Amino acid sequence: MKQLNSHNFEKVYKWLGINLDTLGCVMLDVESINIPSKKDNQTLPSFYYAKDRERFWIDGWVASKNAHITLLYGLLGDGKDFGLHIKEVLEGWELKTIKIKDIGYFESPYPDESYYCVVAHIEMTSNLLEGHQRLEFLPHINTFTGYKPHLTLAYINKDEVMRDIFITNLKKELVGKSIEIKSLNLGDKK
Repeated sequence: MKQLNSHNFEKVYKWLGINLDTLGCVMLDVESINIPSKKDNQTLPSFYYAKDRERFWIDGWVASKNAHITLLYGLLGDGKDFGLHIKEVLEGWELKTIKIKDIGYFESPYPDESYYCVVAHIEMTSNLLEGHQRLEFLPHINTFTGYKPHLTLAYINKDEVMRDIFITNLKKELVGKSIEIKSLNLGDKK
């Protein structure tokens, strides 16, 4: 079955007066991951940068700039405005590290932006899932079905061959790696 997401129903959100690109989020900032070094004549793909600068997050190799995993996206307001409520639902919950399970990609949901988003899939632990579920008690819209924690590594130009080579090389370097959690981020657009 095709992965459904809120972009499949943009008309509904327009009717409701909701802009899907401005929903609030709660993230966990993690240690940076540097761009891989070229080894054994391997080449890196061409990185992709958003044509529409309002999509500031589409910015080439992002894992060294603002590495994070999203605990919950879709808050019906800015994360900072929910700060006290977030603190309350996360009271007693803590996560110190995450572990990279696999490397994959997804295609751009925007018809005017043609790229692949390369991601590190994060191992789902009961503790990570609990953090997400606690936040689901706050007013939000699920923009994708099911919680699939991931760390965005890079946005790259569409080239299937380079994508597959890049992902294979990243798997060798990153799968199984533990990443330290630095802090809770309520959507600070650094």
